[in-house]
Amino acid sequence: MKMRAISLFFAVAVLAGCDDPPTAELDAAKQALDTARDADAERFAASEYSAAQRAYSEAETTTKTEDERFFLFKDFEQARAQIADAKTKATRAESAAQAEKKRQRESAEAAIATARDAVAAAYTSLEEAPSGKGTEADIEELRVELSTADADLDAAEAAVDSEHFSDAESLAESADLKATEVADGVIVAVDRYHALVEEMRPWYERF
Repeated sequence: MKMRAISLFFAVAVLAGCDDPPTAELDAAKQALDTARDADAERFAASEYSAAQRAYSEAETTTKTEDERFFLFKDFEQARAQIADAKTKATRAESAAQAEKKRQRESAEAAIATARDAVAAAYTSLEEAPSGKGTEADIEELRVELSTADADLDAAEAAVDSEHFSDAESLAESADLKATEVADGVIVAVDRYHALVEEMRPWYERF
């Protein structure tokens, strides 16, 4: 009778103590990590993504270790807590990546828009600048320089399309700088033109 009671006790203990490994939860955490990676978290939220990777690795190790133990009472409480932490961090990495990608895109697009305005203004000043009296070469050189600014802007827009936002912003800033240099060059060329015109005026028209 006593042995039967002990056997019954152990049977109940085994049934009560058994806990299935949280395989589904671990798979869900892995899916969340994959989703973060697909959102380019490695590029746009590297710190958060690394934290999520570490958390998942720890959860996976704990789950597998607990699953391999042949203790009477298996307890996956720690594994479940780590899995939940990994999933939370993966979701956070995904959100951070999306926000950072949006910020960088908007910053690059704003830089391109500013540069486009500067290039357009420089073209206008070039078209309105008087040519002749020895300034033809200067104007043509400025026009060539401005065309390279246009090329920079085209490359910047292509970089945005490929989500290389830092490159896009650098190219836009280069175009903006070239446009500013051209605008300044036009002013110098116009001043030179007027100076040459003044030099060529007959002496009696200067009074």
